[in-house]
Amino acid sequence: MITIDYMVVADAATAAEGKHYIHGAGWDTIFAQQFPAVHSSIAVAFLLRVPWNDTNSPCRVEVDLLDADDRSILPNPPGPLGGPITVGRPPNVTPGNDLLAPFVFNLAGTTFNGPGDYVIVMRREGEVVKRYPIHLVSMATVRS
Repeated sequence: MITIDYMVVADAATAAEGKHYIHGAGWDTIFAQQFPAVHSSIAVAFLLRVPWNDTNSPCRVEVDLLDADDRSILPNPPGPLGGPITVGRPPNVTPGNDLLAPFVFNLAGTTFNGPGDYVIVMRREGEVVKRYPIHLVSMATVRS
């Protein structure tokens, strides 16, 4: 079964040459002056581990951003980002070995309607396999 080794939230990320290049990772709080608040860029980097026997078969993955009531806050359309991903077998890989495949989904101009807790979820074949909480904090609360 295809698994997700890790999921990282960052300011910016890209996947190239079999690697992740990540900038500004490791945060879980966004401070906002007012609401609704628009966050310019959230990059979600994840690493798929694909067992040899699951290569060359499509697997649907998607990223969504949910509010405290588990409702998506991404514009619809397009809704959650994702689609089918197929990892092939390069000729230089030893038969039986897992393959690693880095991917990035970029959420640009995400609108948060109010302060509170949100969660980025990663789904594989419709099932949630990773959750990453994000907290939206009002600057007015911080100053009090």
